[in-house]
Amino acid sequence: MDGFVRVSVKNPRYFETTNGQAWIPVMINYIMPDGEEAEVFKQVEIYFKHFSENGGNAMRIWISTPFLEIEDKKVGEYDQAKFNRIDSVLSLAKKYGIRIKFTLQNIRSIKPDSKESVSWSNRAYMAVENGGPFINISDYINSSKGKKAYLNRAKALSERYKNNKQIFSWELWNEMETAGKEDWFPFTVQMLDSVKALFPNHLVAQTLGSMHSVDQDKQYEKLLTLKNNEYITVHRYLDPGTAWGQYDQVQWSIDLLISNAIQFVYRAGVIKPIVANEHGAVEANHAGPSKLYAKDSQGVFIHDMIFTPFFCGASGCGSMWHWDDYVEKQNLWYHYKRFNSVINGIDPIKEEFVPFTFIQDSVRCYGLKGKKTNMIWCRDAKNNWKTELQQDIRPEIRKNFSFELAITGRTDYISAKVYDPWNDKWTKVQIKNGSVTLPPFLRSAIVILN
Repeated sequence: MDGFVRVSVKNPRYFETTNGQAWIPVMINYIMPDGEEAEVFKQVEIYFKHFSENGGNAMRIWISTPFLEIEDKKVGEYDQAKFNRIDSVLSLAKKYGIRIKFTLQNIRSIKPDSKESVSWSNRAYMAVENGGPFINISDYINSSKGKKAYLNRAKALSERYKNNKQIFSWELWNEMETAGKEDWFPFTVQMLDSVKALFPNHLVAQTLGSMHSVDQDKQYEKLLTLKNNEYITVHRYLDPGTAWGQYDQVQWSIDLLISNAIQFVYRAGVIKPIVANEHGAVEANHAGPSKLYAKDSQGVFIHDMIFTPFFCGASGCGSMWHWDDYVEKQNLWYHYKRFNSVINGIDPIKEEFVPFTFIQDSVRCYGLKGKKTNMIWCRDAKNNWKTELQQDIRPEIRKNFSFELAITGRTDYISAKVYDPWNDKWTKVQIKNGSVTLPPFLRSAIVILN
């Protein structure tokens, strides 16, 4: 590992290592399953291997799930066996060249075990009814004893891992407004600095839930005011539900759905890296993974979810959820390799990329204008998840699609090439009369202008 990861000194919309090398996160989410240790790590290594051999270099893992939770029986007591498991995760990460982002907490309730409590998001042993110190989740978030317990646990992790270069970041809490309602904000204001002091070599940030409604937009507006939040995380899912006031945007074509979210947080007054932290497709109101995943053997969902964020100005690709129900089951890991083919040799810090968009002949184009290079992802607007997976309309091959170079903001290019991410093929194309014409493509193509 070449140093720790930090926000770039020269271009703070992107990351770099402490030796000054640009670092583009190619990331996926992964929740450690529970079960017998040897069997769990056998499965974990399969995922790490599949991801790494396709160019993955970052993984987001909740350190607070049962398999890894160090504080698993009593507040303030930490399990050495769980530290050993975390060590094993980091050892695998080193073996496969993957940096880890750990999420410190994910719970949404503290109450005695009951039919109303969901096991993955509840901490029964912390409840007063079971001899714990907290009345409920609000007590944990807002009281001085709760904040002390939170930081003591973080300190225990810091003492062991604060100098580990395999870790690039810590998140305070997964989608904290789902647990803390409005309380997430004052907690975050205080804890960002406190946790950063414990992990001075690692990035620290907070996360909010899927940007799916006007109310959620307001929460993200508050997140953007936090100067000590080192980078911006974005969660957004395709969700056909209405129970939480979901607006139309979360049922759009995936490129529009995600670009809308990235463009919401990409603004002149907040110059930080944007991390597309969680993307996926769900049944109504997050009732489970989308049933359309079973039909998506080509990876229509994952392609758009990986490519859209970067070409809208995010620091890296989109980070998929549903690694098991979708990515592994459909064997779609290679889409990360296709993304890596596009960014190979690209230095977004030196290029000082500025995103731009245009639409022409029913093709939506998302571009990054750099000092020497322009990159444009061209997405056929006639094709999307609805047409292909719901309506069974086969995508058409787009022929003779061209655009004038002036639309990119400059015309002094000397070379152009086009990448077909569906066939893993590069084609050199000529620049003629101030325009470029793409070879026939299905669904999407990427143009690199130098």
